[in-house]
Order: sequence, then structure tokens, then C-alpha cells
Amino acid sequence: MKNIFLVIVVAVSLLFVSCDNNKEARNFYFKAKEAYDLSDYLRVKELTDSIKIVNNTAFDEIRAGMQLARKAELAINKQTMVYADSMLKILQKELDKAIVDFDLIKNEEYQTSGTIVYKHDPNKDSQTKSCLRVYVTEEGKLEILSVHSGSTAVEHESFKLAIANGEFIMSEVVPYDGASNYRYKINGMNVETITHREPKTLGIAQFVISAKGAPITVSYDGKRPYSYTLAKSTRKAITESYKLSEIIKQIKKYQRDEAIASQTIAILQKQIEDHKGDSI
Repeated sequence: MKNIFLVIVVAVSLLFVSCDNNKEARNFYFKAKEAYDLSDYLRVKELTDSIKIVNNTAFDEIRAGMQLARKAELAINKQTMVYADSMLKILQKELDKAIVDFDLIKNEEYQTSGTIVYKHDPNKDSQTKSCLRVYVTEEGKLEILSVHSGSTAVEHESFKLAIANGEFIMSEVVPYDGASNYRYKINGMNVETITHREPKTLGIAQFVISAKGAPITVSYDGKRPYSYTLAKSTRKAITESYKLSEIIKQIKKYQRDEAIASQTIAILQKQIEDHKGDSI
């Protein structure tokens, strides 16, 4: 008899604990509902996650919380769509304004992606002088080519930009490979061309922009020393190409955000419809 009484006492105690926990779980749900009504969607996620923590057997509250979390996530993605659309409209105007100073170079027969070149750069196709040439890919990547042309080969693999106050930046080292770093002769002149890519080119462009009017010395690091002053036209080409690169990359970012949000909205809408009975 004593054992039976003990079992009853324990069962009743557990029942009260369960009721208390269920009450706490329900309180979290209604707090989440208040947050949803206030459009505090991140708070909704935090509160609905807490329901299962306080009582993993409060099935009605857990299911209702999950449905509320879906609705909050749906609202967040709709906001993302609206914001991305507004930013794309702004960026498209910036692109339309900037792109008039560029040409797209692309051979449709063998190139899947072309290069966008600043049309006012006198060195954009140069093979007869030492210079820096700059391009933007259709994906928005900034590329800088270090070119050397002279009677004597330098065989450089990198370059440095420096200003008189001691500030400088080094390019990446690109070992000779006949592809990104290649050398040839034309009309008796030794020509060397190295293609430098992101992320290092972004720092180089930022260095050029931050130098403002200060003269910039370009030094090639190779078997023989070689240096020259960066031309104003090249500085302008690098500056404008960097700006265009950033615009294109921002456009592609918001296009991705918009596409992901659109797909997520479709999935959430179906899930919400499938669980429309999950409420308290």
C-alpha cells in the first residue's frame, strides 16, 4: 500500500511539473506571436526555438511555433526581395552611366566571357611599351596586366607601387608559366605580360585611388631592375575600372539574393499551406 501511495505522489508531482513546463512553452509561443505582430521576425525565431527547450513534449506549442517561424522567415525573405529590387534599380542606373566609357571585348567564336576595357586608356592594347593595363571581366572581377616591352628582357614575376612618403604595395608573385605569365618577341622587342587577379588587384586599385595626386613609381621585380612613373591615364583607367567592378559585383550579389529569396518564398509558402492547421 505504501509503495502504491508513493507511485501516486510521484505521478501527481510529474503531472504538475509537466503542466508548469507546458505553461512556460505556451508563454514562449504567445511572446513569439507578439513579436511577429510587431514585425520583429528575428525575435520570433529566438522565441520559437525556446519552446522545445523548455518542454520537448509540448507538441501543440512546438508545431504552432514552427508554423509561426515559417511565417516570420517568409516575411524576412519578402523584405529581402523588396530591398534587392530597390538596390538593383539604383545600381543599374549607376552601371548605365559608367559603362558608356567602356568597351566589351569578346570573340563569340571561342570566348564564353569577355573583358570590359576603359576606352580612354591609351595603353589598353599596348604591346610596345611598359605599362599597367586594366580590365574588368563580365563577372565583375578586376584584372591588372603588368607589361614590359624593351630590347632587354626583365623576366619579372611581380611589381611594386610606391609613393615618396614610403607607402607601397606589392602585387602577387606570378611564376612564369606561359599562360598567366608569358614572354615573347615581336619586331625584335622582348615583351612580357603577367595577369594579376583578385583579391590582390583590389588592394592595388585602392592604393592608386588613395594616392590621389602623388606620383606613383612602378617597379618590376625580375632578373633586371626596371621602373617607371605610373601615367595619369593609367591611374584614371584603374580608378574607373575598379568602380565599375564594384558596381557589377554588387549587382550580381543582389541578383543572387533575389533569386535565393524567391526560391525560399516558394518553399515556405508550400510548407505554410501544408501546416495551416498547426496553430493554438
